[in-house]
Formats: sequence, C-alpha cells, structure tokens
Amino acid sequence: MHIVIIGGGDVGQELAKNLKHRNQKIMIVDKNPETVKILGQQLDLPVISGNGANLDVLEKARIKSAQMLIAVTESDEVNIIACMIAKTFGVKYTVARVRKPESAGSIDVDTRGLTQTQLGIDLIISPEKTAAREIAKRIYFPDAVEVEYYDDGKAMHMAVHVAANAEIVEKPLHALSLPKGCIVVGIRRTDGNFLLPSGADTLSAGDKVYLIGKAEVMQEASRYLHRTTTRIDRVVILGGGDIGYTLATLLEADQEHSFLVKLIEKNESRVDVLNRELSRTIVQQGDGTDLSYFNEEEISEADVLVAATGDDRINLVASVLGRKLGVKKMITEVTRIRYAPVYEALEIGDTINPHLSTASKILKFTMREDVLSLSLLQDEMAETMELVLPASAAVVGKKISNANFPRGLLVGTIVRGQNVIIPDGDTRLMADDHLIIFCMPEVFTKMERYFT
Repeated sequence: MHIVIIGGGDVGQELAKNLKHRNQKIMIVDKNPETVKILGQQLDLPVISGNGANLDVLEKARIKSAQMLIAVTESDEVNIIACMIAKTFGVKYTVARVRKPESAGSIDVDTRGLTQTQLGIDLIISPEKTAAREIAKRIYFPDAVEVEYYDDGKAMHMAVHVAANAEIVEKPLHALSLPKGCIVVGIRRTDGNFLLPSGADTLSAGDKVYLIGKAEVMQEASRYLHRTTTRIDRVVILGGGDIGYTLATLLEADQEHSFLVKLIEKNESRVDVLNRELSRTIVQQGDGTDLSYFNEEEISEADVLVAATGDDRINLVASVLGRKLGVKKMITEVTRIRYAPVYEALEIGDTINPHLSTASKILKFTMREDVLSLSLLQDEMAETMELVLPASAAVVGKKISNANFPRGLLVGTIVRGQNVIIPDGDTRLMADDHLIIFCMPEVFTKMERYFT
C-alpha cells in the first residue's frame, strides 16, 4: 500500500516508523526544510518539502497512486484540505488529525453544514480527546501504568511496576500465584531491556510487567504485583485545555463513581469558559507549579494529580512537586517523545503521550477489518492487538503448539463467545475467536500467513 503522510512531527514520525516495519510504501510531506532533512536521514524514507494542502506538492508525493493519505500536521485547516484533495484523486482512505472534530467551522476553512463524508475524511481523530480517554482508564485502574480493554471489556491488558517489597521478587514466573485467568506476556527491566518471558524468568523490583487476561481478575493481579490497592476519590487536573476539559467531562458523566474533581487553569478567560461548560468540577485560576499554591489549595490531599498543561517542563515540575507532597498517583502528559527518558530518570513512570495514542488509533485503521484494536506500548518495544480469526485462516483448528508461531508472537488471551480463555499449547484456535495478541515489531509482517 502506498501511503502519504502529511506532517513530520511526532505523530507522523511514529506512524512512518511503524508502517515501514509493516512493509508499506511511505511518502512524507512536511513544510519545514530542516525537518525534511532530518527525517530523510533518520527514517531512510522519501520526504518532500512543502505544504501538504498544495496540489502540486501532493502530486510530487504521487497522490494519484496512493491508497491512503494521513494528515497529522498541527493545522486542522491543512489536514482537512489535504483529505479533500486526496478524495478528488480517488484515494480510498483518508485520515485527519483535527483538534476540534465537533466544530470544524472554527478553522479558517468554512466547513459548516458539511458532513465528515462530504469533507472527504474517513477517520477524524483528536489526540487530546484520545489522551483524555486513556487518562480516564488509569484513574479507574490506578495501580496500573498502562490499560487497554478488549471485546467490550471482557479482557484487558495492563502494565504494573513490581514493588520492592513484593513477595514475588526473584521468584521464577512458574512459581507465582497469579490469579487464574491472566498471564504475564512481557517484562521491561529497569535497564531498558525487554523480553517475552518464559516460566524460568524471574521478576525484579521496579520491573514493568505486562499482563493480559480476564478483566475481573486484573485488580487482584495488580495487587499481587504492586502490593497496594489505591482508592481514588479526589482528582486534581492541572491545565484546562482540551485534555483537561475532556477528562473532566468524562469524570462528570460517570454515574458509578463520585469523584471530587478540581481543575486548575492559568488563563482567566479560559477559566470563565470552563465554569460555564462544567457542572460539577471545581474550576480555579492559578499557577500549578507554585509550591505555595499547592499547599494553599490542599492539592497534596489529592488521590490523583493529572498534569496536562501542554508544556512538558511545567508538567515535569508539577509531577515532581506532587510526588514530594505525597500524592498517591500522578499521570503526566508528555507532548514530546524525547522527554520520556527524563521522566523515567525522575521515577515518574505514569505518563501519557497523545502522539503515541493517536498513532495507535491510526495504525489500526491502516489494517484489515478483522483487526479490532491495536495499542503501541509506551516503551515502543511491542504492541498488542485484538483480531477476529477468520474461518479461512491457516491456524484454524490447530493447537497453539502446532501453529508454529514465530518467536516474538504470543496469543495471550482468547475470547470465545462469553468465555475468556488463557490458552496453553493444547488450546485449539477456532474460527471467530477474538485473539488478544502480544507481538514484537520484527515479527509483525509474518502475522499474515497465520491469521488471514
């Protein structure tokens, strides 16, 4: 498939890198000549300098032969126009990053009255809204640092850090007493090494452990690894932008939990807007990086501190202060992927990257219809996906032990009807099974021979 990516920022780079692993033909367009030069060297892909909403530039990118265009620049206007032009050339699939998909008329192009189809966009995605939904998952599952649900919540994967005082430290996996219905599928060591474990591998304090299994047993599994159960009542959000606002609306709409939500925003006019739009959230104006303000407003009593100001430096300072003040859980927005090692060095492990979340959603859209979801892990060393096994697949009817799956591919969970199965070598794969697969990037291209 020939795919044109408009925008060479973090989202565009992440997409290009992952699509290249999938043996797709990629062409990148970016208006910054310096970015074009760097991307050409780093990714070893053709990169064109120019405005992605310009007809001549798109023709240079061979738009006439493209099957997909993905527009992920910082400009909603450029993204929408690029998709509209692509459709006139017969491009089958178009994806646009649009920050305010519910009000496209707010940008310079007057799109009021036009539907998404009339705009020529097959998928509209908002990084900020996607990130807010990811943060909400972690508030509901506070002891995990990554959470994803599958098949309407029947199964899930999560990542948990192993506590120093956990009884499982230095024990082999086969000797662990994990609750029935889940399995360890990946371990990221504190030195950065990542492995798909065997039963003989052991866990060490600080390891990031990935589990897949039945949703109802994950809380117990998390407690077993993490040694604590965190109760969340008070949520403080720093930053009233799209992430903070969307998160507050999600928490307000929850009828099962009565969270006390406080949102702190620096801009006075934005505070007025938030007070009009939010009904139960306490909205205040203030500087979330001022330690005296933390004490004055009793932020130290928060159960969760969400730093989502849009500025990595402010988010970093806020997270460090929150940890010093004893906040139980911090969730920190990282807008630039290269900042991630800084957070890790400061032991601020629960971060959310809107660009990575956006890339996951778009990558799923580039795949065949039987792939229902896809998640890039934060460490970018593996991914999980949910797919429906078609009747014509080569592995249907075979035991897993006889499927000859390559090393680096693991079927972690099978959802068959209402049953969630943790498979072993004797488990047979059946047509219409929902498979939750844990996969290393280097074996992704081999999946087609087994699952299509």
